[in-house]
Amino acid sequence: MTLFSREEALALAREIVAESPAAETEVTVESTVDRFVRYAHVGPTQSADRERVDVAIRVRVVRPGGVGEARAEASTLERATLEHTLAHALELAEAGVAPDELVPLGGPVEVAESRAAPATLAHGFEAKADAVRRAVARAGEHGLEPAGLYETCATARALVNSRGREVFGETSRASFSLVASSATSSGFADTIASDVTALDVDGAIERAVDDALRSRDPRPIEPGTYEVVLAPHAASALLLFFAYEGFSARSFEERTSFLTDRVGELLVSERFTLFDDARDPRNPGWLFDGEGTPRERLLLFDRGRAQPPVSDRAHARSTGGRSTGHAVAQPSSQGPLPQNLVVQAGDATLDELIGRIERGLYVTQLHYVNTIEPHELVLTGVIRHAAWLVEKGKLVAPVAGLRFTDGLVRALADLRGVGAKVERAGALFDGEVATPALHLGSLHFTSSTRGA
Repeated sequence: MTLFSREEALALAREIVAESPAAETEVTVESTVDRFVRYAHVGPTQSADRERVDVAIRVRVVRPGGVGEARAEASTLERATLEHTLAHALELAEAGVAPDELVPLGGPVEVAESRAAPATLAHGFEAKADAVRRAVARAGEHGLEPAGLYETCATARALVNSRGREVFGETSRASFSLVASSATSSGFADTIASDVTALDVDGAIERAVDDALRSRDPRPIEPGTYEVVLAPHAASALLLFFAYEGFSARSFEERTSFLTDRVGELLVSERFTLFDDARDPRNPGWLFDGEGTPRERLLLFDRGRAQPPVSDRAHARSTGGRSTGHAVAQPSSQGPLPQNLVVQAGDATLDELIGRIERGLYVTQLHYVNTIEPHELVLTGVIRHAAWLVEKGKLVAPVAGLRFTDGLVRALADLRGVGAKVERAGALFDGEVATPALHLGSLHFTSSTRGA
């Protein structure tokens, strides 16, 4: 299984651009190789080796009354289908409504070429099955039910437009996860990296099993305001909302962002620095965005001070600024987004963070997190998997589920400690953040989820 080479991907995109009669044309070609194994107590339950190709054609046509823009996609390289996809895009552009002033497509740029990790691209079923056997055996030693996923994926992407922009890159991702469960408890752990050889599979197995064993028979706890240490996965579930809701130029212009009239202010603790950087090896990504613009490293919080939002070409034009390389594939109603968030590390171990709590909670994961109010990023969600009551710096008892409802900006204003170990952690929805554990002075829990 192989990806498109740079030459193959660019040649295909150039050919479609050359054949398009539109005033402006942009073609994106993606080639993806994906392998995964799902497993349970019986071992592997599902596996697949998959190859996929996606071709997206974006056109702009001049018509009476203005310019029309549209995008059409195909998932095959069949000549007839690609010709139909181009014709369909042209048809949609003739009939659709475009903004009054479209920003011209970007011209030539220089972008460094990222490469997929060869080991990730080559990683097959047998290597994954060996890790699965270890996970199943380790859980079985303690009477726990295992379930998880081992996946490797690599993608090559080329973007070519009729104004001479040509960019190409590759990315890769490998992940292993385990949920170990008993009748009254569960522990979750995963490990994520671009290069599969960097995964700590055995470490993830031990963390999941250990959390499941130590969190058996959780006791009910009253809702209320607690000092909290959030493990990286719990922190990630909250911090991703800075990307979804806050640091987009679109939400900023619409005045729904928490940044509205507050750029430059000290909004959260000086302990908190957050940036977006596709080149950071702890959470890497594409070095160009959905318009082919080079991505920049951007500070979002600089020692607690809020920085300007990320931008794309359209929003840069409307504000008189410049694109920071954060566009999604266009045309889209979604604004630009930061996609490679990294929290600057602190100097404390996890045990040290927990040891500072007089009475509070240690939470490993949050789930079903949603926005209630965007201006202060008031979020709500529930504890998932293992959590413990902390008294005098010690984990004293596992606790039953709770729902939190609180403002993220408010909570981070009382950030009392930041862990020294940065982990690439995903939420149970789209997105990942490279973050250490965070010690919050307070988080408000509004109800119990037991029996709900």
